[in-house]
Amino acid sequence: MGFNLKKKKNGDTTTTYTCRLTKCKQSSERKEGVPSNKCRKTKIRPPNLCFVKIKVTRFFQEGKVKIERFPDSSNHMHSLEESDKVKRPQIIRNLVVQEAIKNYRPPAILNAVKEYASEKMDLGTSVKELQLKEVTNIKYKVRGALDAHLIGNINKEQDIRELIFFLEQHKYYIERFFISHKSTNGFVFIHPNQIPNLEKFGWLSLIDSTHKTNRYDYRLFTLYIRNGYGCWDVGAHFFVSNEDSDTISEALKIVRRFVRNWKPRYFLQDQSNIEEKSIKLVFPGLINGEQECEVIFCTVHLQRTWMHKIYEVNTRKKMTQAMYKWTRIGCKALIREAIDQCPVQSIKQYIKRYYFKNNHQWALWARQHSPLLLQVTSTNALESFHSELKKTTSPQHGIIGTYLFFFININIYFF
Repeated sequence: MGFNLKKKKNGDTTTTYTCRLTKCKQSSERKEGVPSNKCRKTKIRPPNLCFVKIKVTRFFQEGKVKIERFPDSSNHMHSLEESDKVKRPQIIRNLVVQEAIKNYRPPAILNAVKEYASEKMDLGTSVKELQLKEVTNIKYKVRGALDAHLIGNINKEQDIRELIFFLEQHKYYIERFFISHKSTNGFVFIHPNQIPNLEKFGWLSLIDSTHKTNRYDYRLFTLYIRNGYGCWDVGAHFFVSNEDSDTISEALKIVRRFVRNWKPRYFLQDQSNIEEKSIKLVFPGLINGEQECEVIFCTVHLQRTWMHKIYEVNTRKKMTQAMYKWTRIGCKALIREAIDQCPVQSIKQYIKRYYFKNNHQWALWARQHSPLLLQVTSTNALESFHSELKKTTSPQHGIIGTYLFFFININIYFF
């Protein structure tokens, strides 16, 4: 580390250098009363680890360099490996910055930097002690400036208006709605290129929501379909301020107005009574002279629920057998066996109440007529989509930030 540069009139220069481990002042400690979400992981470097100091004089006319040690300077006893443990070389920090700009997750950045530095730059010793928390801090510094435009307007209404204006400029169909008696609101948006897919392949639609994508805690709902290439694709999106049947049903009604020829035969969802009620309100079926629309349940969610609710192992095994039974009669017989043989009264009541009469919604006997329904038994594809979204968005982003970062940078292939 160089300092105290002196330059003479004849061009000669004198610079004082100290060891990179020299640190005169003690690091400050974390202040009390700071919220945990604002605390950053920090690495404290201890002071006075080395006192080596030299003076380098460059003679301009003679073209010579003179290096001399200060009289009170100690011997330089530590190795480069020990030095790198305490303070990372600048070249390693630069590699981390280059990867952080790509906005990978910190563990991925750490692995990429270690692999590249070891194999391509022969810096395995220097990068060996690189810590995850250091990578996280560097990424925060880099992405903090790059993500500033994702924060959006501090005023919620203005932020939503800016998003609506932006979507309209990009030819989206968008409509905002309010539910006065619930004090809720939301807005639906769909690109014209998504409409033909939803009309043609929306007979089986996956529906699910995710949270913590924006600072207003608006829930993002996605309608997911499987297109003609066998790939999962987005049908439509809507944000809602609260998950209740009136708000969700209003959003689905708007989607139906945008996509007039959308006639879903099945909705695949988790065990959400709110979503099921909303679907029945919008697609009542034969009562209104329309095609019947059935709600079927995700088998993965069922198994997760049964792990907690049907904790008696043999009873749970019987219910799993009933789920995969090919016939209705066989399925009901297995459910009765599970109830009769269960030693826990509360579990018996739970099965009778929630799974006996509606077995057509969760048992696979009711899906034997369709190879696709037998193949697609869970909402895992949609959950993976939402999982990728939450990796790249933040609860600190505005609603427009959620759209700008994810739907443009990642979802652009849909269009």
